[in-house]
Amino acid sequence: MRKIVGFKINLRSREVQRRAKKAKLDLEAAGLGEAELELLLDKTAKAVVPAVLFDTFPHSDPEQTQLSPLRGLAYSAVVATLGQAFEELARQSCASRPERGPVWPIVREIALEECVRFAASLIEDEAIKESCELSPISPVSEPAALETAVKKLEAGKIAVTFDGGRLSPEASAVVSLSWVAKAKAKGKK
Repeated sequence: MRKIVGFKINLRSREVQRRAKKAKLDLEAAGLGEAELELLLDKTAKAVVPAVLFDTFPHSDPEQTQLSPLRGLAYSAVVATLGQAFEELARQSCASRPERGPVWPIVREIALEECVRFAASLIEDEAIKESCELSPISPVSEPAALETAVKKLEAGKIAVTFDGGRLSPEASAVVSLSWVAKAKAKGKK
């Protein structure tokens, strides 16, 4: 099991703008022009303490069917969190500038994706050494599967708990990746 805390995440304003536009959210009306958005993302990146916890399990693991949708040679489960600091920052921002409330779920989603991507790149390095490749990232959202993952990975080590059918802190996610044998190229005869 690997635990990594306090790594740097890159929050890109263009991605926030793209997703806000897709969600029909007017950032200008929320007082978030280009410069203000950059400041908000910079402050967020400095305030949060991202953490990931992950481990790889063999295909014979009894929880594989629950945690990994694709049957492979093995699977890796990841718990990622932005920590309680993210929740506090979002709450304070919404209290002082309520119009910015709809922006925070977008920022949370992007930041969690960055955490998961960070863990997935480390897992991919391990998979390549074993002549495997990884399946696409599969979010774990079923309550029973979330509870299993939190217990199995001992998510309390990064202050993530499962209570009342949801993860706490809210800015947390659980995903899985299956290890699949790399297809060998066939040579000419």
